[in-house]
Amino acid sequence: MKKWIIRLIILATIAGASYAGYTAFQSIPKEVETIATAKVRKGDVIVKSFARGELRAVRSATLTAPNLFGTVQVTRMAPLGAFAREKDLIVEFDDSEVQSRVEEKQLELDQIEEQIKKAQADLAIRNNQDQVELLQARYSVRRAELEVKRNELISAIDAQKNKLTLEESRRRLQQLESDIKSRQEQAQAELAVLREKRNKGNLEMQRERSRLMQVKILSPISGLVAVRQNRTGFMFPGMQVPDIREGDQIQPGIPVADILDLSEMEVIAKVGELDRANLREGQDAELTLDALPNKKLKASIKTLSGTASANAFSFDPAKKFDVVFRIDMRELLSALGAKEDQITKILATAAANRGKNVSSMPLGGPMMVAGAGGPPQGGGGMPQLMQAPGGGAESQQQGGGEGRQRGAGGAGGGNAMTRMMGGLNPDDAKKMREAMEKATGGKQISELSQEERTKVFAQMRDMMATMQKKNGGGANTAASTAPAGAEGEGGGGRRQRGGGAGGGMPMFGGGGQFTQKELDAARLPLPPEEDTQFDVLLRPGLLADVQIIIEKIPNAINVPMQAVFEREGKPSVYIKKGNKFELREIKPLKRSENVMTVASGLEPGETVALADPTAKKGGSDKKEKGGGAISALPGGKS
Repeated sequence: MKKWIIRLIILATIAGASYAGYTAFQSIPKEVETIATAKVRKGDVIVKSFARGELRAVRSATLTAPNLFGTVQVTRMAPLGAFAREKDLIVEFDDSEVQSRVEEKQLELDQIEEQIKKAQADLAIRNNQDQVELLQARYSVRRAELEVKRNELISAIDAQKNKLTLEESRRRLQQLESDIKSRQEQAQAELAVLREKRNKGNLEMQRERSRLMQVKILSPISGLVAVRQNRTGFMFPGMQVPDIREGDQIQPGIPVADILDLSEMEVIAKVGELDRANLREGQDAELTLDALPNKKLKASIKTLSGTASANAFSFDPAKKFDVVFRIDMRELLSALGAKEDQITKILATAAANRGKNVSSMPLGGPMMVAGAGGPPQGGGGMPQLMQAPGGGAESQQQGGGEGRQRGAGGAGGGNAMTRMMGGLNPDDAKKMREAMEKATGGKQISELSQEERTKVFAQMRDMMATMQKKNGGGANTAASTAPAGAEGEGGGGRRQRGGGAGGGMPMFGGGGQFTQKELDAARLPLPPEEDTQFDVLLRPGLLADVQIIIEKIPNAINVPMQAVFEREGKPSVYIKKGNKFELREIKPLKRSENVMTVASGLEPGETVALADPTAKKGGSDKKEKGGGAISALPGGKS
């Protein structure tokens, strides 16, 4: 009996303890069980902005297919990823049709030359015959004059006959002189026609030879070879476009390859529209390359875009601003393990490329060129400066690749220089380019003012006139002396109307900027597997994380951004008081991505909720207006 009593007492004790535990568990507020909290801190706060970007070359040269007035087929091409030195061969096109046309033009010129010689010989023979006939006619006139002097001694009838004979001889002499003059003028006109045909043939020959010089495209700078995709022909969405390869036929004017200057790099990233307000050019930043995760490199903001853009093919509808960061190349190369002599050589390459007439990558993406469908270069000489968007130029392809370009206002830009230099031989064209670089001080045409451009083009026209006078006249005199904005025939078989400031980027479409000797000596760069490629320490497209230091706030009270909520349009926090939370309004000072500094309303050491304690479990609180934490938006003082 006692055993059952003891057992009942034990069971009652256990049941009472279980009930007490259950009651204590039920008395605990559910909000305290599920809501995370954080302490209010006081200390130095660094307001940062974070961005994700990619590495790219500061400058690059785009090589385009020339207008060979026929089939443009690739016969040789530099390997993808090869490192090309300046004046290395990048692309070579089939020149059989051009060679055939050159031979035909040369045969026509030889025939015209023989016709001129024959016409000159016939004219010389005819002149001798005319001189004999003229001498006989003058002799007849003189004899008639002597017979007239005998009229006093002869009869009246014979005297009258002598006068009539004299008048007839004089008429014959006058008629003969008139006929001789007419025949000479006719012969000279025929010779002029033949000479004009010869001049036209020389122009066509010069044009074909300039096209022949365009079949080889050399690298204007030292850099990495990036082959473009062959987008000629039919394409559909999702189609994998192959790279341009040997044997492909392409359209004139389309980009074939890019030469990327790896000796000077930069990082381009995108930031939100609210971060953009806190950024300025020259602001310090730190970046970490994914390829060098343990290395923090110093950087600074180089340029900021003034307009935002959104990617229509991404899932993020927000518009972003492009930001370009400048990198210390010596520090970057040292982090990669380059030796001092290698760093010195790479920096020397950067300095040499910086002085070349190539373009920097535009802010926000790949280079865009207006009028890329037409031929990139005319006649020979200097590479054509194509107008960029906003430069007042448009290009329309006509007929067999003949491009017609117009510009509005300005000094004619690169098109005027192309027309001026279209009829020069390579040596004179090289002198003209050197003189132009000296006149512009190494700047591009778009960087000069209107007065400076006018002065430079006046100097170039004077120099062109001097060269053409020395060479006995040129093919492009009218174009070189025409004012900016006038329409004239260029040396490349293309009508151009000058205009615009030439504010585009250089498009290197052939060998016009190189001499024949340089073209003959050009060789393809070594494939990547055969080259040491110590210059190619980094490649464009590598990803990087960037931290931009916006401001350092000393001794500031701060809380996590998750703890700040908007209630009735005012920032507030939930302060923990025992087992409950109390709503309190605060006055924010600065906002960053994850921290908010507070001017008043909080004390260090207080506990704040990181979630809304009044929100219903499994749903949002509909009673409160503006429920939810304030977005991590950087801003100024409130």
